[in-house]
Amino acid sequence: MTKTTPFAPIPAAPPTVTGLARHAERMRARLADFWGKPVRGVPLGMDLFQAMYITMTGEDPTDDALSAYLAQCANFAAAYRTSDVWVAPHSMAARIAEHPFVNNDSVVAGNLEDAAPARDGLVYFPTPISLDDLHPLYGMAWHMEGTGDELVLDVETITATRLIPTRLPPRLAASAELPRGPYCPNGVITLHEGMLGGYSNYRLFGAPDPASSLAILLAFWDLRRPADAPDTLTTPDEDVVSVPQNDSTGAKPTSRSRKNKRSNRTVRKRRIRIIREPVHAQAPSDPARAATDDSGPKWKDDTLRWEVSARYQNRCPNPRQHRAIIEAGGECKPIRVPVQAHVNGPRGRDVDPRRAVRIVPHRSGTRS
Repeated sequence: MTKTTPFAPIPAAPPTVTGLARHAERMRARLADFWGKPVRGVPLGMDLFQAMYITMTGEDPTDDALSAYLAQCANFAAAYRTSDVWVAPHSMAARIAEHPFVNNDSVVAGNLEDAAPARDGLVYFPTPISLDDLHPLYGMAWHMEGTGDELVLDVETITATRLIPTRLPPRLAASAELPRGPYCPNGVITLHEGMLGGYSNYRLFGAPDPASSLAILLAFWDLRRPADAPDTLTTPDEDVVSVPQNDSTGAKPTSRSRKNKRSNRTVRKRRIRIIREPVHAQAPSDPARAATDDSGPKWKDDTLRWEVSARYQNRCPNPRQHRAIIEAGGECKPIRVPVQAHVNGPRGRDVDPRRAVRIVPHRSGTRS
């Protein structure tokens, strides 16, 4: 019987607020370099995309796929350079794992442009999110392009770099070029026109499936609800900390004098948002207690109706027998069906013109 050497843990971020902010900024800068900084002519992110493509198809990427991946790398790198960065409280990981979005069979997402705290963002979890036997999630990033019906949302789940090769086929694990830093994306998904897709066999990367990745992101957006305020001010729910920006290109010197070249460099600052711990009240775990809790307004009491345009949506092929099929151990894979324009929500209420609906496919599995 051979002994296995456990993986060295990721160095913990300093417990101070400034230490956590610096750790999150280093994560952002290293991932921006991963997607955008050329190594032998191409960024390392291209190699990760190729490995993801191989786990999906068993073949090397085509020329068209390589061109698409190269453009995607450039988009991700540009988004990371302008991303807003958050540091989540330690308790948020457990609350996301227990959130209804993550544990329900399906999720109805509202207007993503209104729900998103920023069009490009990154959140660092000092205590990682643990779901089933998946790799722990130390961060998530999202990138938005376009608007309205043309909106495209890309989501990345981020885990420890050392964990990526543990489930890949040996030959692929040996050849994959990964970041030299402690963190690496292990899942990339895209949502466009209500269709949700992934770039890899997520099980081999220890990543959540595409629907679960979107649900985790929506759960973070739902839990983080600070009051709107200018970036320069602290909100009741968040603190803003300015830290030196990690930039591989460096700042240009302000003087041409060789003697004072180093001392005259401009130090760029970046604002990192620290979400305060007491903001998020733990939801009651007891259903009976939740039903009798009158401490605040009920969601159903304030819900307005919303319009759904005519489009194709993912629907259960057996809506009348769905519960019986699931309870019997079966599976209802969603199918694309044409849906006429209609209005959802409680009858007799006003219509909320800002709200749009996208259907997230059913996802199976349990979470702990």
